[in-house]
Amino acid sequence: MTSSMKKALNILFALLALLLVWPLSSCKKDDEDTTKPNSLCYISSFTLGTLTYYRTSTNESGEEVTTTYTYAGSYYPMAIDQIARQQETEPSVYAGTIYSTKQLLVGTDPTIVPVTIAGEGNYYYRPLSDESGWTAFTSGDNVDFSTPVVFRSIATDGGSSRDYLVTISIRSNDPNGYTWEQMMPADGGTSMLAGRGERRAVAWKSGLAIVSIDGSNALHLTTATSATAPTWSDTPCTGADGAEVGSLQKSQGKLWMHTSGGALLRSADGVAWEMVAQTDAGTTIQLLAASPSLLYATVNGVMSSSEDGQAWTAVNLDDDENLFPFTNHAATYYTQSNGTARVILTGSCGETTATWYREEDEDEPWLLISRTGDNDYNLPWSSLKEGSLVDYCSKIIAIGKSASTYYSTDNGVTWKEYTELTLGSGQQAADGEHIAATVAGEYIWIIAGPRIWRARLNSYGE
Repeated sequence: MTSSMKKALNILFALLALLLVWPLSSCKKDDEDTTKPNSLCYISSFTLGTLTYYRTSTNESGEEVTTTYTYAGSYYPMAIDQIARQQETEPSVYAGTIYSTKQLLVGTDPTIVPVTIAGEGNYYYRPLSDESGWTAFTSGDNVDFSTPVVFRSIATDGGSSRDYLVTISIRSNDPNGYTWEQMMPADGGTSMLAGRGERRAVAWKSGLAIVSIDGSNALHLTTATSATAPTWSDTPCTGADGAEVGSLQKSQGKLWMHTSGGALLRSADGVAWEMVAQTDAGTTIQLLAASPSLLYATVNGVMSSSEDGQAWTAVNLDDDENLFPFTNHAATYYTQSNGTARVILTGSCGETTATWYREEDEDEPWLLISRTGDNDYNLPWSSLKEGSLVDYCSKIIAIGKSASTYYSTDNGVTWKEYTELTLGSGQQAADGEHIAATVAGEYIWIIAGPRIWRARLNSYGE
């Protein structure tokens, strides 16, 4: 073979090698900033089109029915990372990644996802697992994302390319639903609350405090050190003779209760209780509600507030006091979206439910939320029994012995049944059992009989 023939063959082999390699060669030059796409081949935006999702429900005949819905994928942005991701040990080479910044709705069909791409070059895609299954892409095409997909942009001159690994994320649960966990008793164990009667719960320090009464009318404090990973303890209380458990309040970093005789009790740790001396002798106190800075009570029958539980200031009611639920009520404190602190109290008043509130940032009276013939969204408080009010994820929620719970998003003006938070048989208090509810950490806590449950909104914090 002559030298000229050898030279020609070497050139031919070099060209063949280049043709085999060029589809996988990156657009990146050695001195290129990998955080920026090359001008010849890149993807600058990746947008999802109209997505399809399915919901299964049960009709009146008890049959499961699947309904198809659609929604705009453009509200679920895709992020693009242009930084090179190639690793020496990776069999599949890709220069960047494209991924969901927000999970798609539960039930979304990943096999028919329309996509629109902007950038530079001609586009192809394939499943990550099929290195030879390239398909030409045109914006608006449906892509199957049931497994990760590789998208390739090839420069129009055919000289270089850039690959992106693309993944979408679909929720495995309903964002408006709740995930329940039983926290007590543990599997095969016994409950610290076994045999306990009336109870009341509050968020306490980093966890939870439950005050309950046993069969001998002795009080106990059951605490969880953490709302996230609780370690439980149960301690008999001292100095709390005659305490009305249902009056438990938290304010100024302390716990408070009144006694059946109208005395006021205070505790810094929930275990050791002391009687609070009153400025005026002969004062009879009935606690009703509390905020971080104030206690609310009737003092000798007069609605009042106090910062220290000793000196009390009368607070006016803007309506007939006969419409105020001094018994069979519950209250909670929260901060509105405009930053105003508010205490809301609701309960039975005769055969109806009355809801009152007071805004603490102003020297305001207690205000009654009026009811008219056009307002059909009243809270059926009497059906709940031993009801609690909790503030959770921009809702005021009423929870009691009923399976149904109710919520308000307009500060207690209107109430609707909260179908996403229905108490199952385990979360309900059975006949002869008592129930309490509160919010601690990211959870709603239900204390029903000897069982403690917590429920977390699936989209909490999103």
